[in-house]
Amino acid sequence: MKKEEYMRQLKKKLKRLPKEDFERAVEYYEEYFAEAEDEEKAIEELGPVQEAAHAIICDMACGYAKEPAQDMKKGMDALWVAVLAVFAAPVALPLLCAGAAVVFSVLLAIAMIFLAAALADVGIVIAGVFAAVASFSVLAKSVPVFLTCLGAGLFCCGAGLLVGYAVCGLWRMFIHQMVKLIGMGIKRRGDR
Repeated sequence: MKKEEYMRQLKKKLKRLPKEDFERAVEYYEEYFAEAEDEEKAIEELGPVQEAAHAIICDMACGYAKEPAQDMKKGMDALWVAVLAVFAAPVALPLLCAGAAVVFSVLLAIAMIFLAAALADVGIVIAGVFAAVASFSVLAKSVPVFLTCLGAGLFCCGAGLLVGYAVCGLWRMFIHQMVKLIGMGIKRRGDR
């Protein structure tokens, strides 16, 4: 049996080992063969592939049995969470407050836009009423001016009512969507 055949069979027997242990064992045997003067003599000293693989596995099992049993991944995860919590607290709390302030400011700005639109709408309706009433003061002087002022006043009243209806509809839709969004957020937290 040649070195290549011995190593191929040994790798086949050890393929179920963890990657690090597998690489360590293969590296050891590669070095052993590199230092040996005679391949056949080295193979005789190592013994059959089955015995060599069994010895490697037993040695590694004994080494692991001496170490205290613990789940390293869970221990490291818990450690990282603790470290991140300690370092993130001075940053996370101000960021959370800033995020809440931004959300509140955006919602307040949207509400102010609706309020401004509603006030502008009321102003348009009031201006229309005054224009219609004022048109009667010029009736005796000029009928075309009277009709123009009356038409402008009625147009302002109609446009104001139409815009007011649209603003009320958009406000209801906005409130409905906000309630829906808040409800989804509460439901999502309740599912956790």
